[in-house]
Amino acid sequence: MRVLIGCETSGKVREAFRARGHDAWSCDILPADDGSEFHHQCSVLEVMGNGWDLGVFHPPCTRLCNSGVRWLHERNLWQEMQEGADLFAACLNAPIPHVAVTICKMGHTRI
Repeated sequence: MRVLIGCETSGKVREAFRARGHDAWSCDILPADDGSEFHHQCSVLEVMGNGWDLGVFHPPCTRLCNSGVRWLHERNLWQEMQEGADLFAACLNAPIPHVAVTICKMGHTRI
């Protein structure tokens, strides 16, 4: 399978899929921690439509968690919240046959 691991810099998930024989690539706006050539350094939105079979996404939840909602008004973080929600929705609705989106890296996954 062609697998896209979105919003990942560690390469751990990518390498787990590669170890099992899949053509797996990670993608993040930051470089890969392991310096892998199998990493796209760009917005995951730019590569979603490249014919993947599976997309596993870990969008940041910093402005989406209820634990920090009190700061949205106090620090005027509404735009950051909207951007986070838009990225989450784009990942959830990616043009990929099979999609998993983790929420807050707490093991909650929507498949």
